[in-house]
Amino acid sequence: MADSVSKRRDTMNNIFVTLNLAIIASVLTKWDVKSILMLITGCSISIIWIILIKNYKILNREKFEVINKIEKQLPMKPFNNEWEKLKENKSYYDSTKLEVLLPMIFIILYLLSTLIILYNIDFYRRFLYGLQFIYKSLMGVF
Repeated sequence: MADSVSKRRDTMNNIFVTLNLAIIASVLTKWDVKSILMLITGCSISIIWIILIKNYKILNREKFEVINKIEKQLPMKPFNNEWEKLKENKSYYDSTKLEVLLPMIFIILYLLSTLIILYNIDFYRRFLYGLQFIYKSLMGVF
């Protein structure tokens, strides 16, 4: 039961990584104003990804609540014992926190890319205005 949820979660993560890498590849081939729409889409997909990760965490927590209630009626409590040992282990990290890190990195990458594209557009616009000014100034002299 819990294993099938973990498999679905892994599949979901693989799909979202693939989507985000496809978005990055398409943005890198264009790298213009039209790319901003793709970057916004990437941010949206990553936000949805984070929400789904948190939903899977809630689902797993509820499943283990049920398992722990069943274990209370049994002489052995393997899941509960495992969880207690994990909480005592200082090198154990909550996998959901690590899992959310990847979509957060994608979001930061998308936002930085958007800023760079917007900056470059503004830079090129100023550069062209500067060239026009120099051209008109030179034409006025000659």
